[in-house]
Amino acid sequence: MDASASSPKSSKQSSPRCSERPDILEIVSRYTSLRKVGREFIGLSPCHNDRSPSLRVNADKQVWYCDPCSIGGDVVRFIQVVEKVSFKEALSILGMGDSPRAPKCTPERRAAEKVVRWVNHQRARFNTRLRELDEQIEIADEIPDTELAESLWRERRIVADLRDDLSHTEYLPDFIELKDLIEMITGDGEGL
Repeated sequence: MDASASSPKSSKQSSPRCSERPDILEIVSRYTSLRKVGREFIGLSPCHNDRSPSLRVNADKQVWYCDPCSIGGDVVRFIQVVEKVSFKEALSILGMGDSPRAPKCTPERRAAEKVVRWVNHQRARFNTRLRELDEQIEIADEIPDTELAESLWRERRIVADLRDDLSHTEYLPDFIELKDLIEMITGDGEGL
């Protein structure tokens, strides 16, 4: 028997994914929409019903903290808290254990994922509309039709502001209430 095969170093090498932690931003973004503020990212906390951003994520340190709950930690602890599972189960969910499994599918998780998908879809639709407006403004300038160009510029500013505001998690409850209007503006029939 080879002595190196039983050494601790070789056993670590045989399961490298146990030491590789997934990026915390990638994992937390599956549960809530995040936006960058300074060196951190903030968002609505999936730990409790949140109307204003109270979850902070530091990508450099790979840690998170929920202010109202006074809890935080690394990516494994995040999964433990959000999924309400043990350390071993959290490792499995993250694909760091021996038998990866899908995260618990709770009603809160499904609702949060649906909102995040809707926000991302609407941002993409706003970006498409902005490109269309840029082309129309260029044509209006070539004609030249200053009244039409000014009208298109006003619409472009409004659409750009709405798109940017979708990044602000504190506005999400208001956007959900206005979803029909937003979908009308983006020309999209896909709802929540």
